[in-house]
Amino acid sequence: MAENKTFLIINAVPNTEDIPSFQSYLSQIVGIFIKFGGSNMQRFKTMEQIMGNGGIKAIAVFEFPSAQSIKDMYASDDFNALNELRKRI
Repeated sequence: MAENKTFLIINAVPNTEDIPSFQSYLSQIVGIFIKFGGSNMQRFKTMEQIMGNGGIKAIAVFEFPSAQSIKDMYASDDFNALNELRKRI
């Protein structure tokens, strides 16, 4: 049975005190998503938060060929090589 395409939705609240690390992470992670079949990326930025504080600043949506492709990506050396950088952002 063929698996259906799956969407990975990312809600980001970047560390605004370390924007260079966030930019470095983005420049690397997008390539990893693509390597594992991610495509049709859509990005959305919060323009104004009208309730509460410290909410989501950006949302990204990637389409993958299957849920398994996302799981394979998360288990990959490429993805996990960014763990320390991911902690800083």
